[in-house]
Amino acid sequence: MGPEFTLEYIQTLIAGGERGALEAGLAGLHSADAAERMLGLEPTEVAHFVQLLGPDKALPVFEFVPLDVQKEALKHLDRQTLVQLTTLMSPDDRADLVEELDEDFKDRLLSLLSANMRQNVRRLMDYPEDSAGAYMTTDYALLHPDSDVQSALEEVRLQAATAETVYYIYVVDRSLHLLGLVSLRDLIVARRRSRVGDIMSKPVISVRADEDIEEVAKLTTHYDFLAVPVLDDQGRMLGIITFDDLYDIITEEATEDMYHLANLDTDEKIDSPLMRSVKLRVPWLLSNLATCLVPAYVVSLFAHTIQEAVALASLMLIVASLGGNAGNQSLTVVVRALALGEIKLRHNQRVLAKQVAVGMFSGLIAGMVIGTIAYLWYGNPWLGLIVWLALVGNLIIAGLFGALVPIILRRLKLDPALGSSIFVTTATDVGGYSIFLGLAVLVMPHLAGR
Repeated sequence: MGPEFTLEYIQTLIAGGERGALEAGLAGLHSADAAERMLGLEPTEVAHFVQLLGPDKALPVFEFVPLDVQKEALKHLDRQTLVQLTTLMSPDDRADLVEELDEDFKDRLLSLLSANMRQNVRRLMDYPEDSAGAYMTTDYALLHPDSDVQSALEEVRLQAATAETVYYIYVVDRSLHLLGLVSLRDLIVARRRSRVGDIMSKPVISVRADEDIEEVAKLTTHYDFLAVPVLDDQGRMLGIITFDDLYDIITEEATEDMYHLANLDTDEKIDSPLMRSVKLRVPWLLSNLATCLVPAYVVSLFAHTIQEAVALASLMLIVASLGGNAGNQSLTVVVRALALGEIKLRHNQRVLAKQVAVGMFSGLIAGMVIGTIAYLWYGNPWLGLIVWLALVGNLIIAGLFGALVPIILRRLKLDPALGSSIFVTTATDVGGYSIFLGLAVLVMPHLAGR
């Protein structure tokens, strides 16, 4: 069944209206795997898939279908199926999908929903895109502190059908002010006559609806939460953000940093059209070209020196290359630490000092190796000496700028990864060439003719 359940086979089943065979094929697959095998279906085919299986059975797979396909597929559903499918979605997924629709279809869909659901969608859509409120769901389990454990377990059982998660149950008063938290485990092991208020944990770490979602993701990973409550300014429950949504944020942020470190636009994907990839990359390359002119100019200042000792031309590339690699090492470590909130303002000097020290000791070791090779290669100890000294100096520069550039960008409220590698590479190229060729000028009588 597994290997045969291909895209072509799925298309055949949908076209033939073979519901039984389609259900049998899906039975052995996780919803995410089923959606992956359906990649390539046209939106009309996805719509037929939903109508063939029915919204309740199709939704688990539909939720894993790419958002751009989802929004187009909705337009091909009949009115009843459209309403049923949208109603079954979790509030946050529903709001995300509705927000992506064009205005006319969005208004039409919202008019078909119940007043309460329509109000809920609009409220979630009103939050800023990168705020906690935009990612929260309003389906969560709650209890009151005066309930006993036995009745609380029954309440949780009734809420489980619609709650996003029941592992965390939030304890609130009549006005929905957050008082504490109990886990499902707490309820199971507690005495049946115990009050929920007596076994709940407090205070509860929470976030405000307007907090930046990346900060919420850091908070959640720091405490290993499965979910975090979202409160209004009066401390009342608005919803929760579950880890699956925060994991997506963490993945997106990591991808964004990776692209920025490589000077790529985050809109480029592996399957992007050829000319679109070219269009996205060329601006970054041209901006990098401007910084490349600086080290090129530095080298031109020493043209006469290089002519007198040709060996310098090959060795200076090693000095610059190792400096660039070392700079990217420091840059990667510091950008990651900034992204995870591991570096605070008071840590900046310590971070800079460590990266400079790492560069110095790395330069001493690498310089000794490369310097020895240069001596054996050209038979001139002076060449080996200036290579060694230049590498020490350039790797110190690499450590300094690899840490300093992202820290400065963060202080300026910019993404620390954005364009950092361009500045670091320029610094190590200019520094490496200047130190190496400057030292060569000082000992030129010992190098001439080499």
